[in-house]
Amino acid sequence: MQDSFSNKILCFGELLLHFAPDSDGNWLNEQSMKIFIGGAEYNVASALAQWKNPVKLLTALPENFIGNQLESQLKNKEIEILAEKNNGRIGTFYLSSDGDMQNASVVYDRFPSVFTESDFSTFSFDEIFSEVKWLHISTITPALSENAYQKCLDLMKEAACRNITVSLDLNYRSALWHGRNPSDRIKNLMPFVNVLMGNIWSIQQFLDIPIDYELNGNFDDKNLLKQAKKSALEIQKQFPKVGLVANTFRFTSGEEVNYFATLFAEDELLVSEKYHSHKIEERVGSGDSFMAALIHGALKSNPAQQILEDATKVAFRKLFVKGDTINDSINIEKL
Repeated sequence: MQDSFSNKILCFGELLLHFAPDSDGNWLNEQSMKIFIGGAEYNVASALAQWKNPVKLLTALPENFIGNQLESQLKNKEIEILAEKNNGRIGTFYLSSDGDMQNASVVYDRFPSVFTESDFSTFSFDEIFSEVKWLHISTITPALSENAYQKCLDLMKEAACRNITVSLDLNYRSALWHGRNPSDRIKNLMPFVNVLMGNIWSIQQFLDIPIDYELNGNFDDKNLLKQAKKSALEIQKQFPKVGLVANTFRFTSGEEVNYFATLFAEDELLVSEKYHSHKIEERVGSGDSFMAALIHGALKSNPAQQILEDATKVAFRKLFVKGDTINDSINIEKL
């Protein structure tokens, strides 16, 4: 059970370096490229900390100056870090700002890394869950190693025993699953999940809940809403602990984007305002910022429609912020 001091959000996942060469190749002549700190759970933790939520990050870092500097950077962001440490290397990925994490434009270099090689045995559950009221994980993490998957499962089980809210982001990265079918593993995690985020396609991919409505590929297709509701109802039928199901819908054509989201709460499908832009600056981290806003709003006990609208607006604004995380231009209390 939680004690009266439980107020922290715990995120578990790999901390990465994101190398962002320009897509035209000018970085070769300039011998310089942008580098960001990244990783799905870190992106969530960073946004939550920026909005003055107390946050912990359970991860792994190399036992060298890079690990030390990363740890200092997180502490500067007021993120409490629990780091498994060994002599390995930090994981990396390469992606330009006009590339997308969900397709072949991303190049991973994270096998092996300190995270994929860790056995996650340094910290006890009492240390990990001290003062914690919320656990967040994405489906990227259980794809990385057998130990990481087992740690996700163990953390979720322990969180449920301690009456800690559990959220899961259904991020699908085909390159990380190496042709494996992820549905069995993710279904093993689902009985402990209270808040789920993804979209109707990732729900189909991970949970084998089919898309039954014919979709025309347009953002204003009314069948998207019908499917979002049907998928959510099936999720709650199979996994009764899930109270909130969020879907994000991002339709891009070249630089143009249409964006909206839904939230299924208390047997009702809520739909956000729709957003449009002729050009976006960054494709990384938008979903993570949505997840952070969803957690923030839920912890503040905001009305469900406000939670959805805030999360959607934050996620859309992230499309215009370079790098993996939000910056000071996105203040959830002043949207």
